[in-house]
Amino acid sequence: MITILSKFAQFPSSICDYQASKDGRYGWLLCTAHEEKSHELEEIQAEIKLEIMNSGVLAVSKMEIENWLKGFFADFHWKLHARLLKTGLREKGLSLFFAVIYDCEIYLIQFGRIFCALTRGKKLDCVGKNWKNYQIQTLKDLNLFGLSEDDIRVRPLHLRLAENESLIILSGQIAGKVLDSGTENASLLPLIESYSASDKALWMILKNMPQLTKTHSRKFSKLQISSFILILATLLAILYMTYGNRILDVWFHRARREVSAGPLQEVKKDVNENIVKVLNAQARDIELEIKWSMDLSSAVTSCPVFDLENVYLAQGGTVAAYSKKNQAKQWVKIFPELAVTLQKTQSSLVASLQSGAVSGLDFSGKEIWRQSLEPNPARPAQTCPLEITPDDDKRIDRSIMVVPGANQISVLDSQNGTVLSSLQLPDRLTFLSQYDDLGFCFYAAVGDALLCVQLKIVN
Repeated sequence: MITILSKFAQFPSSICDYQASKDGRYGWLLCTAHEEKSHELEEIQAEIKLEIMNSGVLAVSKMEIENWLKGFFADFHWKLHARLLKTGLREKGLSLFFAVIYDCEIYLIQFGRIFCALTRGKKLDCVGKNWKNYQIQTLKDLNLFGLSEDDIRVRPLHLRLAENESLIILSGQIAGKVLDSGTENASLLPLIESYSASDKALWMILKNMPQLTKTHSRKFSKLQISSFILILATLLAILYMTYGNRILDVWFHRARREVSAGPLQEVKKDVNENIVKVLNAQARDIELEIKWSMDLSSAVTSCPVFDLENVYLAQGGTVAAYSKKNQAKQWVKIFPELAVTLQKTQSSLVASLQSGAVSGLDFSGKEIWRQSLEPNPARPAQTCPLEITPDDDKRIDRSIMVVPGANQISVLDSQNGTVLSSLQLPDRLTFLSQYDDLGFCFYAAVGDALLCVQLKIVN
């Protein structure tokens, strides 16, 4: 099976990425590079990657892949050519390497200053374009992707890696230093990795690793498995009867909390940060917009809450439900006093009244219980910043903050404080709900109206 031994790119002037099937037998590799560094270049390279990810290349059969490579990159050349003409880059073309892997077979294409070599025992053979004397070639001879004003010819190469053979992909800046150094093939990896601090360094090293012989694991009989389950169930029942108080539930809850706050959380954080660096330096393109608005008969007196179908509002002495689809009123519950707070639980809506009474409503507006507590004076309207994490919205790569103001709502990158979007409201903001991850929106009480503010994210 082909394995990636090492890869390196200097973002944003170059990227080095791949995608593979679950079993690792099929996949694609992408390396792009440019002589300059700019924000425009980040967008272009991200666009190339997204085009390839959305192309469905992993569904193309081995019999059709050469024709697919020719057609896809010939068409994409014109799209990229038009995109590069609008930039301020001096060199309006990119170096690009792309390969598709089927088990041990590789179909690849090359453009520009990215070169390949194949190790065969102690020999090192050039693959495709030669790295020697590339510095004195014209831009036309370099064949940069997206540069030509004419149709390009895509020439796919077909390789088959035998066991322990390696394919080395290098940028032109280090290809000559490494491949002409006379170093033995066994020592090439540490030599290449020593150039990580060099300017415009880029590489990817693949190797066909021999498959390990699988050892036969001992299988338990059905009688042994059943006996083990019965013994375990008996021990758990004894433990439960001895200690009580749901000790197992408490233990599992504490274990989950400790794990989520421990080293695994740090590992998850590091992985997310690396993914963000490769995909985009920003937390995606984000825009706030008003999806719909609804005039109300009176001001909202508590933060809006919601479920899958409805939004629930406390307005003075009434609690009402409104449909999220068409904003139609579903039901109204009238109290003889002010509803100070409204909270949604798994089983009911809980309204705290000014006299101290607490009323539990089902989701059809019927009161199902009531308790009398100490008087609850009216609290002033207030809004607090909210955090949205990748667990809340899978469209983002890292956390963002939603910060409400007097007459606006802003979205900030929580890592560097960059303002990603800001929405000016028509009146003073009094309440802002939690994030509705089903509709990708918030519900904002603004004056005597309710606004549905949608979070638009473009990947």
